[in-house]
Amino acid sequence: MSRANLVFAIRAFVAAVLSFACVAAAKAQQVSITSPTNGSIYAPGSTINVTATVTGGVVIGVKVGAQDMGMTAYQLTAPYTLSLPVPSKVIGPRNLVAVGLIANETIVISPPVSVDIEPSSTPTAINFQQSLVAFGYAGQQQRVGVTATFADGSTLDITKSTQLTFASGNPGVASVDSTGLMTGLAPGTGSVTASYQGLNTTLQTVGPTNVKGDLNGDGLVTQEDLLFLEMMLGNTPTGPNDARDINGDGKIDSLDLQALVTACGNNCSALGATTTTLVPSASQVPLTHLITFTSTVTGSGAQPTGSVSFLVDGLLADVGTLGSTGQASMASSSLKLGPHTVTAMYGGNGSNAPSSSPSVAVTVVAVTGDANGDGEVNCLDLYAVKAAFGKRTGQTGFNAGADLNHDGIVNALDLSIVSRAMPIGMVCP
Repeated sequence: MSRANLVFAIRAFVAAVLSFACVAAAKAQQVSITSPTNGSIYAPGSTINVTATVTGGVVIGVKVGAQDMGMTAYQLTAPYTLSLPVPSKVIGPRNLVAVGLIANETIVISPPVSVDIEPSSTPTAINFQQSLVAFGYAGQQQRVGVTATFADGSTLDITKSTQLTFASGNPGVASVDSTGLMTGLAPGTGSVTASYQGLNTTLQTVGPTNVKGDLNGDGLVTQEDLLFLEMMLGNTPTGPNDARDINGDGKIDSLDLQALVTACGNNCSALGATTTTLVPSASQVPLTHLITFTSTVTGSGAQPTGSVSFLVDGLLADVGTLGSTGQASMASSSLKLGPHTVTAMYGGNGSNAPSSSPSVAVTVVAVTGDANGDGEVNCLDLYAVKAAFGKRTGQTGFNAGADLNHDGIVNALDLSIVSRAMPIGMVCP
C-alpha cells in the first residue's frame, strides 16, 4: 500500500470512529415522568394524565403505558402530555413507564412511577370468594379473592387493593401474609379475616391431618398421595414444615417419592425398581442454540409409563411423557450463559417405583461478536456497540455486553470484533 493510500485509509477509519462516537452521543437521551408522582391514587374508569420529559437529546416520540392498561400512541412533539385511561376492573398498584423512540428499533425507558388504583366510593359489603379453605398438607398455600359490593349493586374484585388487610384467627393452624396468601401449618380449625374501609369478612380454615405423607387430607397414605407428589417434583418447599418434603432436605424430589412409597406400605401395590438415565445432545452449546436432553427409563417388570421431570439447576424446567421406547425428552434454547446441572426424575406409576438419573453437566457459551446477547451476530450487535461507543466501565451508557474484549471501554476494537463475526455480505443501514 502506498503512503497516500495508507494516509487515506487511516483518515477514513478515524472518520468512521468519530461518526460512531457521534451516534453514541446522540443516544444519551433519558426519559422521565414528572407527573404523576409515586403514590398518586386514581379510580377505576378514570384517566391518568402523564407528563414526560426528555433530556440529553431528542427523540422521535414518547408514549406511556402500564400493566393491564396498555400503551398510548406515540406523541411526536414536546411538551409530552399523554392520557392513559384506567380500565374499570383494574385495582391495586401499577407501574407507569414512559418510552422514548430514538430509531426504528431503539428506545429508552423511564424509571417507573407507581400509582394506586382504588375505588372512589365506599362499598356496602365485602366477601371472600369462598367460605372454607381445607389444607391437604402442611405447607400448602392458597389465596382466596375478595369481592366488594356497592350501593348500586355493582361488584368489584378488590383482592389486589393496598387498602385490604388480612389477619389469622389461629396463626398456629393457618397463617396469612399481607397479600392474603394463606399457608396451612398444623391440624385444627381457624379463620382468616379480611378488612377494607371498616368492613370485614371471614372464612374458615381447616388444617391438614397429622399423618406423615398424607397430602390430600384424607388421613391415609395411599397411591393418590404418590401421584400428587409426582406432580409436585421440582417445586420449592414453602417452608421448613412443608409436608411434601418428606425427608426434610429442603427439596421436593425423587427421594421424597421413595420415602412416601415406604410410608405407603400395604396401601400401595408393590412397585418394581426402575433406572433413569439422561443424555444431552452436547456438553457445550452457544447461547440461544437448541440443546436436547433425552431420558430413558427401564424397569424390572412392566414397561414404565408416566412422566419424567427435567430439573435445571434444581428447578423444574419441563415435564415429558414416556413414549413406547421408554424415553422422554426436553429441548431448550433458553438456558443462560454458564454451567448448568440437569437431572431427570421419573415419578413412577402403579407398577413402577420412581427413580432419578445422575446429574449431567452442560455449559452455555457466548457467541463471539454477540453484543446484545441474542445468540446471533448481525446489525443489532453493531448498533449496540455504536450506542455505547467511547463509554468506560462505570459511566452512564456503558454496556458490558458491547465491551466484547472486556478491556473496560467500548471502542474500535469492539467494532472490529463485531465486523469480523458478521455474516459475509451483510450490510447495515
